Amino acid sequence: MFPFEFIQPWFLAAAAGVAIPVIIHLLFRLRSRKVDLGTLRFLRIVLEENARRRKLKRWLLLALRMACIVLLAGLFARPYLPASDRSGKDRLVAILIDRSASMQLKDKGRRLVDLAVEQARETIQKCTDKTQIEVAFFDQTARPLGAGTAPADGATATSGPSKKELLSLLLAPEKTFSATNYGAALAWARDLFLASPHGRKQLYIYTDLQRSGLDWTNVEALPGSVEVNVIDLGRTAVNNVALTTVQTPRRLVRPGDAVNLQAGIFNAGPFPLEKVPVVLTLESGSRKHVLRERSSLEPQASGSVSFDLPALSEGLWQGTIRIETDDDLTFDNQRYVAVLCAPPVNVLLADGDRRDSPLLAETYFLEMSLRLAPPGENYAESPFRPTSIALGEGDRLGDLAGQRIVVLANVGSVHRNDAAALARFVEDGGNLLVFTGDRVTAEGYQAAAKVGLTPGEIGGIVRAHDLPHRLDRWDESHPLFEPFNDPQHGDLRRFAFNGYTRITPAPETEVVAWFRGDAPALLEKRLGKGRVLWFTSACDREWSDWTRSRLYLPFVHQMLGYLAGLTGGGPVRDVLIDSMSSALPADTVPGVFQRDGYTEVINTGPRESEIDRCTVDEFANRFQLKLNDGTEQQIVARAAPNTLTADLRPDEYWYVAVFILLGILLVEGFVANRTAA
Repeated sequence: MFPFEFIQPWFLAAAAGVAIPVIIHLLFRLRSRKVDLGTLRFLRIVLEENARRRKLKRWLLLALRMACIVLLAGLFARPYLPASDRSGKDRLVAILIDRSASMQLKDKGRRLVDLAVEQARETIQKCTDKTQIEVAFFDQTARPLGAGTAPADGATATSGPSKKELLSLLLAPEKTFSATNYGAALAWARDLFLASPHGRKQLYIYTDLQRSGLDWTNVEALPGSVEVNVIDLGRTAVNNVALTTVQTPRRLVRPGDAVNLQAGIFNAGPFPLEKVPVVLTLESGSRKHVLRERSSLEPQASGSVSFDLPALSEGLWQGTIRIETDDDLTFDNQRYVAVLCAPPVNVLLADGDRRDSPLLAETYFLEMSLRLAPPGENYAESPFRPTSIALGEGDRLGDLAGQRIVVLANVGSVHRNDAAALARFVEDGGNLLVFTGDRVTAEGYQAAAKVGLTPGEIGGIVRAHDLPHRLDRWDESHPLFEPFNDPQHGDLRRFAFNGYTRITPAPETEVVAWFRGDAPALLEKRLGKGRVLWFTSACDREWSDWTRSRLYLPFVHQMLGYLAGLTGGGPVRDVLIDSMSSALPADTVPGVFQRDGYTEVINTGPRESEIDRCTVDEFANRFQLKLNDGTEQQIVARAAPNTLTADLRPDEYWYVAVFILLGILLVEGFVANRTAA
């Protein structure tokens, strides 16, 4: 038996071209008429001896040219040697198990994911000890089991857990809530196969063939030598009613405001719905609201239910919207919701250079920006409620109860008692924002430095001479700068500053914005549960004309909004488990959770509520798979035959054919130059 196998064997048909040199050789054979000349008797003997040598050279030249054509055909056919498995194992078996939310569907009393795990265990048990086995669960991403992870392109394949270890690790998840993404799963398998040296490669996919998972991610085709086995575990008829969305105009409302919630409903089943109860439950401490509505829907139709809540009192209101019905899939019958009812954020502005003229006061422009209106006028729409006090020499901060943010504007010195009070305020969850100025010195902030309120060593003032100081760059991933990453929304580099305070940041301090020359402009430091921000220039007109810029107000609001938790999605943030950008762990469950400074509402994505299924052929066509028909013979599922593939196998030997071909071409040229026609 020929030891080599070929990835593209149809190129071997080109070997028939060996007939071309033979035909040329026969057509151009030397045909001469013999004439006996007595005077050339001795010359005849010499010519006959030379003719025998030329004939031998011509046959050798013919053989070399035929070998070139055979090697060219073999080169394009891409030979490989299955027996060259360097690890000593006979094959690689990769197993993909669908763990998306729809796999919670039950068939004869058992979940589909339990059936998938049971059949996968049977497949593993049938493998020999020499077989390398890799297993991965998948939903919106592939989640390899144990230490056997897919290597990157070009890397050496890594050996995963042993057969015994895999059987002990292979357990069905208790709950599944993520969406299906077949592309991510097949990309993991493709990387695994490309890096593997094994001659035989097999892929087993256990899934319910949910159609919504087909078009989520594009992926290149698997290597042509992979045998694919798709095990369909899905049910043909499924009755499902799903809550797909919850919408509210605002997740942050003021006390006394009425709230409207809209719940989206989808009837994915084959039967109509008649006045199905939909219940909203919201709680905040001992307070509770329960509202009931009803919905009727035709099969494969979508609708909505509206809930008008009464005026809410202050607090975090959280709860659920639930469909009270019996169907085959229960994970999407409920969605979590949260609404924060809170007054504007109290901000204490401490003016270190109080003047009689409001235009000369340190905090005048800052206060007007936070109020969004002159004093005495209604500013209920502003997210901030500022209060301004003077904090000169000998002045004290006073009681900080009820404040969320304290702003020090060019405060020359901080009393040790105020420094201790500020430190406790920040550690308990408050926030501090400091604007520097000509009064800020290292000596005046010694007490603040001892309790950790300074971001580093305070230096002198850096004045501008020929050109003003400008912001040069900032951390674009920081929530504070998110609106300014697009220059169409405003370029912060337009701010011009005549001076700034030099600060050498401490190791625990993060610099998030810089002036030209890598001088820190905005520094952030964590202290307990709160944050400390330092802007190294003044917030008035003393060192800059930035108060006249249209960007002053949004930039100030972003700084204080970041400290108050109003940026980066706000105090209440929605997350879908099937979101590709969320990168949630596999054990994520829906619910309302308290995070660092905000509330996170996690729900399942609406895609898993779509119960339409595809066929095995449609699945194979979508990802260009070669299906195994069960008799160890591979068939292509409606794919173009003899499809070229650019995937390289580690056990290919085409480069050997290249070196042999080059050697033969050199010998052929040498022989051809010394062979007469």
